[in-house]
Amino acid sequence: MENKFLDSILPFQIDDNNLRGRFARVEKSATDTLKNHHFPHEVCTLLIEALLLTVLIGEMIKIRWRLSLQVRGNGSIKLLATDYYAPNEEGKPACIRAYADYEKNATHFNLVSGLFAITIDQGKKMEPYQGITPIVEGSLSKSAENYFFQSEQIKTFFDINIAKKHSAKNGKSWSASGFMLQALPANNGNEFIDAQSWGALKERIIKQTKYYSTSAEFDQYRFLYNIFQTRNLTVFKETKLKFGCSCKRKTLLYTLAKYPKEQLEQMCDDHKKIDANCQFCSKKFQFFLQEILDYHEG
Repeated sequence: MENKFLDSILPFQIDDNNLRGRFARVEKSATDTLKNHHFPHEVCTLLIEALLLTVLIGEMIKIRWRLSLQVRGNGSIKLLATDYYAPNEEGKPACIRAYADYEKNATHFNLVSGLFAITIDQGKKMEPYQGITPIVEGSLSKSAENYFFQSEQIKTFFDINIAKKHSAKNGKSWSASGFMLQALPANNGNEFIDAQSWGALKERIIKQTKYYSTSAEFDQYRFLYNIFQTRNLTVFKETKLKFGCSCKRKTLLYTLAKYPKEQLEQMCDDHKKIDANCQFCSKKFQFFLQEILDYHEG
């Protein structure tokens, strides 16, 4: 069977146990996100994990515009920043992007301590919401689980699998999967899952996702049935994913116009020009000093 479930998020729920979740697989979208950067392998792995967490949480919350994840570490990893932009039309793909800042001379990269922050922005005329928790056990997935437990008192489990592929045709590329499961409070006669059943589910998820993350054949419905082993499973329409950056020349011009004239002059080259690069997609922009000053005056 040809594997068609790639760069997608698949929502599902188990009605009689008040369980809901998402399963995502990224390949081209992850590779496209990283191809303009030259991050070390460990940094790439952490960034893809952060990206998958962002995708899973963003789709779960039904973001209308953007969900951002920022991880600020106190060690060799300074920043992991990811964005999930919801589809602007039904049936269209969601867009993702990511960036990392780290100690360039470090020989080992990890997250010992720091902050894990999620920002939910539902668009114009809506006040953004931000939740911040500490990094737990140096793990992004455990930090995300802790975020939901602290902010919503919801039992949550994440399982992430990441692999780097090598082929003559594509060179180096990434393939990764993420599974998110939540146990909701009992309601309408549906019981809250007990600890033993929850533990057994986590074990089956780890086993199944480890196999399917490397399998060329994939049937998403059989995959979920093998985990939950119930017919009370509802699988919803998947959402496609692609790399996409929201950087715009006008937005950067607006940002530069906030700087004092003296500081802008220090940023100029000999031709009174300022170069600016987007951290996420590496796109380059160039502005004349007078253009920025005129925009400020306007």
